[in-house]
This record gives sequence, structure tokens and C-alpha cells, in this order.
Amino acid sequence: MLTAWCVLNGGKYRDCDVHILREMVENNLNQPHRFRCLADREISGVDTFIPDEQWPGWWAKLTLFRYTTGPCLYLDLDTVIVGNLDRLLSNTLSMPANWAQSGHGGCQSSVMSWGLDYAHIADAFDLEKLHTPENGNCGAYGDQRLWGDQEFITHLLGDPGKTVKPMDHIYSYKYHCRGGLPEAASVICFHGEPKPNQVNDVWVHKARSSTAIVA
Repeated sequence: MLTAWCVLNGGKYRDCDVHILREMVENNLNQPHRFRCLADREISGVDTFIPDEQWPGWWAKLTLFRYTTGPCLYLDLDTVIVGNLDRLLSNTLSMPANWAQSGHGGCQSSVMSWGLDYAHIADAFDLEKLHTPENGNCGAYGDQRLWGDQEFITHLLGDPGKTVKPMDHIYSYKYHCRGGLPEAASVICFHGEPKPNQVNDVWVHKARSSTAIVA
């Protein structure tokens, strides 16, 4: 069965953010599935998985690849689901291309889908290669000073279009929603600031309410 995953690690997000995401998944995913959260603590009312490894911050996301089996869909807690999720599902690891204005390319890990065994991604990570955190971040990785899990995955597998299957229908709130919600969108990513609870867009509040059902 398909499993929809999220990750809660540290104090940046709250338990209620997990519940909000679960409701959005239920409203927009037609395929039978279960919803789970990989976390560093139990979350009341949610199927919670606490791994043996407690990697800091965003690095915790990589442990998913060690423990997941079968088809999986992953979403960050600061994503807003506005359309059908079934069209994002993929057996081969699928991720959107990074849209950052820095132009450095790579994979964007706010939304991912896979069904094959990708445990080698987690196996390639060495906690001892993390640098000391700076300015509230989780620490860069290795001699390349990779900035977060998505740069680690890109370094390992390359840009979308090679080993990683490109994922469509994923947009950035900061870069793509200035003129409103893109018609083709399934998920809007709130990377950086602002976060979904800091904006006044009607479509954001509608999507995050428990009664919202998007066709």
C-alpha cells in the first residue's frame, strides 16, 4: 500500500502542522494509502515512526530511504496541497527541479515519490562528516559543504532528468504565486519565509482547512 510520509524533527514545526498536512493529503489523494510521520517524538493521533538514528534537522529526511518499503509519497510540513496528488506517484525516485534564483540547479526535496529500494541514499550519509551548525542551520555536509538533504541527493544522483525522474505540478509560493495560484499546481512549497500560516491568500487558508476538498 502507498504510504504518505512527512518528517517532524526539532522545534521548527508543531504537531498540529502534521495534522494539517494529513488532512490535505486525505482530501487530495485518491489512491488507498496510510499516512505516517517520521519524527523525534510521538505525535498524538498520528502513526509515528521514531528511527534509531536521530539525524539533526533536515538531515532526518534521509533516514526515510532506509526504512521505507513499497510506494511512498513524501511532503514537507510547509507545503500546501491544492490539487490531485495521484499524478505525482512514481516507482523511480521523482523530485522537482530546484527553482532557486541562485541558479545552482539540482533536486528540490519538498515533495518526493518513490517505490524502489533507495536505501543506498541513507547508507551514503556519514554523520561524522557534518560541520558544526551555524546561524541556526543543521550543519553543512562533507568537503563539498552540501547544504541540506536535497544537495546531498543531487550530489549522489544528479539533477532531475538523469537518475531522478522530474516531477511536475510543484510550484514555489515565492517564485510562482505572485499572480495567484497556478492552474496546473498540485503542491505549493513555502521554502524559507513566509510560511503558510503567515500569509493571507484565500486559497492557502481553504486548502489548509479540514473541510477543503480540491478536485
